[in-house]
Amino acid sequence: MEDENTNDVSQDPLEDVSADTVKIWAVISFLLTLPAMAILSHYIDPGRGRAAGIALGFMIFSVTAFWYLRRHVWFWMSIAILIIVHVALIVFVPWSNRSLPAPLLWPIGIVDFVAIWGFIKLIEKLMLKRMGKGFSKS
Repeated sequence: MEDENTNDVSQDPLEDVSADTVKIWAVISFLLTLPAMAILSHYIDPGRGRAAGIALGFMIFSVTAFWYLRRHVWFWMSIAILIIVHVALIVFVPWSNRSLPAPLLWPIGIVDFVAIWGFIKLIEKLMLKRMGKGFSKS
């Protein structure tokens, strides 16, 4: 006798992620943020370059965390809005040019990721309510 809920079970995409995959994506994210950080640091100022590098890194991390939503246009529109907000913050907020150790930067990055995560989850719930159905994570 087959369980009727067997077909409805969606597999969590994060269950299949190995430690090697995380390391590979960490290196890829770091390499993708280096050009933005270097260009802004050289041509504008080191503080804005550092802020741009951190923001880009957490944006890449956020997109990969919500990759199961990639087929939805609203997801990419949300990412575009978040990028515009980040660019505005980087341009208009004064950033310190002095070197800051990583432990001082992590709280800022964590708050940034939580804000991104909350915004995407809010939009996902609104779209879920609007469409009247759930999104599969596969």
